[in-house]
Amino acid sequence: MNNQTKIGLVGGIILIMVLMVWLFSSGGDSATANKNGRKPYVSSNWSKKFELYDKKPLGLFLFTSLAKAHIDSSKKVMIAKNWYILDSLINSSEEKKSFLFVGNNFGLLNDEVELILDEVEDGGELFLAYNSLTENIQNELFIKLSSSFEYNSQIEIKTIKRSFPMINLFQNDTIATDWNTFGTSKTYGAKKSLSKISGQDNFIRINHGKGKIHLISTPTVFYNYQVKRMYGYKYAEYALNKLPKNQDIILLELGRLSDNFGNNDDNYDDEVEEESGKRDDSYLTLLFQNPTLLKAMLLAILGIMLFVIFRSKRKRPVVPYVKKKKDMTLAFAETITSIYYSKRNPHGLLQVQKKNFYAMVQKHFYLDLNRKDQDNVRNSLAEKSNYNRKDIEQLVDLYDAAEENVNDQYVANVLSQQQAFYKSVGIISDKTKDRIKERETVYRRSMLIPSIFILSGVFLFFFGLYYLVASIGIGIIFWPVGVILVILGIIRLSQPFLIVNGDSWRYYSLYGKKKAYNSKDITNIELLTDGAKVNFGTQERLIINYKELSRFDQKQLKQFISKLHTQEL
Repeated sequence: MNNQTKIGLVGGIILIMVLMVWLFSSGGDSATANKNGRKPYVSSNWSKKFELYDKKPLGLFLFTSLAKAHIDSSKKVMIAKNWYILDSLINSSEEKKSFLFVGNNFGLLNDEVELILDEVEDGGELFLAYNSLTENIQNELFIKLSSSFEYNSQIEIKTIKRSFPMINLFQNDTIATDWNTFGTSKTYGAKKSLSKISGQDNFIRINHGKGKIHLISTPTVFYNYQVKRMYGYKYAEYALNKLPKNQDIILLELGRLSDNFGNNDDNYDDEVEEESGKRDDSYLTLLFQNPTLLKAMLLAILGIMLFVIFRSKRKRPVVPYVKKKKDMTLAFAETITSIYYSKRNPHGLLQVQKKNFYAMVQKHFYLDLNRKDQDNVRNSLAEKSNYNRKDIEQLVDLYDAAEENVNDQYVANVLSQQQAFYKSVGIISDKTKDRIKERETVYRRSMLIPSIFILSGVFLFFFGLYYLVASIGIGIIFWPVGVILVILGIIRLSQPFLIVNGDSWRYYSLYGKKKAYNSKDITNIELLTDGAKVNFGTQERLIINYKELSRFDQKQLKQFISKLHTQEL
């Protein structure tokens, strides 16, 4: 199994798992849906606030959905959770972008503030709905700011054309709260009031270069329970319409601070607080604040260091086992055969045989057949090997034939005489020939079709079960078909295409049925474009299709069949 097949198999399994999760999750939704096709929503969780995709009463799911619906279909809403994501989203294209935040406390580093304001100055938009800003951002936007508020359970937000009554709920009860306003404020850019609460601005627009900055001091009007009301929905739509439709929206989640921001009981890092007012919420602050926990951590680190030091001292290195070198004679012969059948160059193979023969003679008899005094060398070889002098001359002369006189039959004849010499002098024994004949070669089918069968079968099986659970009758057809496909795929994976062991051939059909042949019964081999037809006697016939095999097995079987075909000729 090659890497591509493994990747494809894993990817297919993941795809089926995703489809199964989607099917069964959609089935659960349909079972609990009401008559209008919508799932009823009930919640009593009033603790989570301003989470983008939270459907709880104080979440922002509906407002985020409205923001997505507001922009063009070609544009998208993206989330920037840290500086690196923000920088990459801004530099991903030269198009202008809108930046949006709705939450309780908002703060950024100076570099982040400057980056966003530079984009706004070039034509972008900034939309902030917050209860409090860090000082560095406030100083960038306002020359003077004296915030105000109205304490009430119900207020009325007024624009030039209409008003929007708003209420404050908690656990389905109406309670009073602070509705913040900008009070008496002065901004660096030209300011325009977009909505008011009791005569005080709660929604303003500030010109900044080619772009605009929109600030809302009452982010609670965008809670889910507010937007579900008609007036809340209309006001959210009114606010979002101030943003251009042809710009992507980046949600500035990297600036969301905890609800405890600004409390005197919190410990801040002086440098970070001076830069942006962000709180250090890391787990290490708990350790540094408690001397006992800090000592325990230091002792643990010291113990780990001592363990590593003494462990490395006491552990003895493993002495590798030196394996006995394998006899590579057969591997060398198979490599030479593969090179020959891939290049189809008989004269080149003859030269390889010549070098191999000369090297073997020099290794075993210490004679160099490349010397000029050929007569003395050949006489010495005949005496040392006790082999006929004329047969040695004939064999050596065969290696020097002209290229145009060398063909497959010529190479086979030289090989036969060379092996006869090796066998006569004892270089090749009968055991080696028997080992070659007894060696079993397995040719396997490609993994693509079995993988498709198994993945399709698993999908149809679960798809049929899903239909049966949903009382859809056609499911009774899908799951048996899926089982059959899985069984066929497993059979194709487990059974090889052909096993060759000496003269014995065992062929396995697509359905796992085995059929035996004997190579001694081969009467004719026909080479086809994508395969071969092997005739055994007058009635038996084996048709081989190379496309069924993997790439490696295709090459090996082609070489094997070509060798048999050459011997036949």
